[in-house]
Amino acid sequence: MTDPDKTDCTNQSGHQMHICQLKKKGLSQEISERTSNPGYLCHNCNASANRAEDLCNPSPYIKRS
Repeated sequence: MTDPDKTDCTNQSGHQMHICQLKKKGLSQEISERTSNPGYLCHNCNASANRAEDLCNPSPYIKRS
């Protein structure tokens, strides 16, 4: 079994403000602001965000029209 608090985060110093942590804290307004025009996807939790800095293990993705 994996440890739910363990993370493969590429930016541990900013981890508390990543989308996954904001969800745990119930900060829906903050999440909404950070995901209004997503261009990055987290490989750990599949969350999307406007900026790579808001995710643990981000990569850019191409938006389809």
